[in-house]
Amino acid sequence: MTRIRSVAAAVEKLAPVGAARGYAGLDTPAFVRCRVETEDGLVGTGVTGRFLAEEVVGLLGRMGEALHGEDARATEAIGPRLTARFNPRSATGAVVSAVSALDMALWDLRARALGEPLWRLLGGARTAVPCYATVGLPGYEEAELVAVCREAIDAGFVGAKMLVAAGGRGVEEDARRVRAVREAIGPKPLLMLDANCGMNVATARRLTLMVEECDIAWFEEPVLHNDLEALGTLRRAIRIPIAAGQMVQSMAWFREALARGAVDWLQPNAAFCGGISAMLRILALAEAHGTPVAHAGGWDIANAAVMAGHAAGGLLEMHGAQLALRSRLAEDMVPEAGLMQMPDRPGIGFAFRET
Repeated sequence: MTRIRSVAAAVEKLAPVGAARGYAGLDTPAFVRCRVETEDGLVGTGVTGRFLAEEVVGLLGRMGEALHGEDARATEAIGPRLTARFNPRSATGAVVSAVSALDMALWDLRARALGEPLWRLLGGARTAVPCYATVGLPGYEEAELVAVCREAIDAGFVGAKMLVAAGGRGVEEDARRVRAVREAIGPKPLLMLDANCGMNVATARRLTLMVEECDIAWFEEPVLHNDLEALGTLRRAIRIPIAAGQMVQSMAWFREALARGAVDWLQPNAAFCGGISAMLRILALAEAHGTPVAHAGGWDIANAAVMAGHAAGGLLEMHGAQLALRSRLAEDMVPEAGLMQMPDRPGIGFAFRET
């Protein structure tokens, strides 16, 4: 593993999941796949999400030109160099998404070059990560919702997450669905709610008061724009824990969320926050503040190594809307009885089939 020969990126699409209908702005699921190749023929892979995918690919092409001939091992130098050139005013969006995929590919490359699994290189805190299942998608009617959540718990997952503020439903109907799921899965498993930033403070507070007796593990992204002032206001007004951060791309947001006491759970995602390098910094921030971390936002395969490697790593989300992705993989990680065992093979833990 020496110098970077090329950076290639492309938009790839997945078949849409019917039960995911009701997500705001959902189009045909797409993601960006980034490949970094070195002069000695080693290849590393990184991914990021569907937002502004074509623009992210364009940026990765320009970044690849800037990195030609650079030392692929210098991840701590490459990130700041790209920021100085492409993002000197610390904007987010497509630039950070591109950096996320590129940084991930470089870490994958490093692990493969050293013949080690990435989770071990990152510290090897544990050899397996407990998983929860995001299966309560808005396209399900109540009976279907109850069934899929019960099936997830029966399969060994530590908890189930369901969507609220989606599918055109009101607060009363959401509350009824939450109570039905809790009754079906029993008192022990975790039950999480996710509003995908779909509520104002008053509506979110109203829902929490209606389901408080259901022992909700966390209410994820309850308010519009993940606004920190609103999150802090809501947290002080309710008893249900609040979680946020899965697609946030600003290190300052994570710092402020912790400093203000705006969240009970922090939810960074390496596919969006700036890659593995940024993820490690965010986990250290969370650890310093005594705040637990839980992965969210899809891309379990891209986050498992960090969750296992770092001492502050927490639960791993298995998202039902990404099941179609697994058919694209030559190397995969699949939980057994709700536990994701870390592989011993070199690399981040996943690899796409080459066609």
